[in-house]
Amino acid sequence: MKKVYAVILNYNGYEDTINCVNSILREDHGSVFPVVVDNASPDGSGRKLKDELKDIPVILNEENSGYAGGMNTGARYALKNNADYVLYVNNDTEFSGSTISELVKVAEKDTRIGIVSPKVLYLDERDKIYCAGSRYIFYRCGNVSLGKGTDAGTNRNEEEDITHAEGACLLIKREVFETTGFMSEFFFMYFEDLDFSLKVNRKFRIVYAPKAVMYHQSGAGKTFEEYSVLYHYYFTRNRFLIFRNHNPLAKLYVILYSTAITMLKSVAIIRGSNEKGEALKAIWGGYSTGLAFMLGLRRLDESKPLKKNKDQRN
Repeated sequence: MKKVYAVILNYNGYEDTINCVNSILREDHGSVFPVVVDNASPDGSGRKLKDELKDIPVILNEENSGYAGGMNTGARYALKNNADYVLYVNNDTEFSGSTISELVKVAEKDTRIGIVSPKVLYLDERDKIYCAGSRYIFYRCGNVSLGKGTDAGTNRNEEEDITHAEGACLLIKREVFETTGFMSEFFFMYFEDLDFSLKVNRKFRIVYAPKAVMYHQSGAGKTFEEYSVLYHYYFTRNRFLIFRNHNPLAKLYVILYSTAITMLKSVAIIRGSNEKGEALKAIWGGYSTGLAFMLGLRRLDESKPLKKNKDQRN
């Protein structure tokens, strides 16, 4: 039976992480091993998890290295312990009982399959799709979640190749790490899963598995104005960085698109955000920093996370 290590990233999310671990332990795949990675949670939840989960590895990172950094820490542990597959999973998710076995079943169909993505439904509205695979769309300067908000029973029920596996949950074959490497820690948060998918897709297939069903507690009811300052900064900045890495010849289009989107988002912030000043500063800070990197006006060190407080001139 194929050995699967499920990496769960914790950051101030004790209850979610415990629930996610218990959900994984109820899965019917007979060789699943949860690994918790704490990204230096300031609330002490990492140490609390380590004290409570006696039979499960809990790795305490010394600093917050972002989504990819935390997941990669767990992946390296898994590979050292002879994992056949590594499952990257958000801690605010719940499994259906056969999610992992269905993912592995699809992955084993073809040696060229490198990543398998499940059918993810909303945790609070289990008849609606949160994400049923995703596609990279150039003219949108990013990805589009397939089937989002539609009825889960009648939509997205066919297995198919996709171009992007969203970070909420993705099963990664060992050979992907050995040939393509790990998810880039450079982005810190947002777009790292898209960057990884685009790199993996050059050598492997990425497949959507509709029978592998799970649930995600997303910000489904959150308005744009309620998103955090960090979201505005990193999402705006990292759109530029994705295209610097994968579509360098499309600079003019990306600049025009990003400028228009940033202006529209700024209007939405002014109309509804409770932190107008901070949100506007973040979104335009992300815009100017990303643009400078894309145009080569700022030098990049892609070997380490590019954090907000380190990449801006004061």
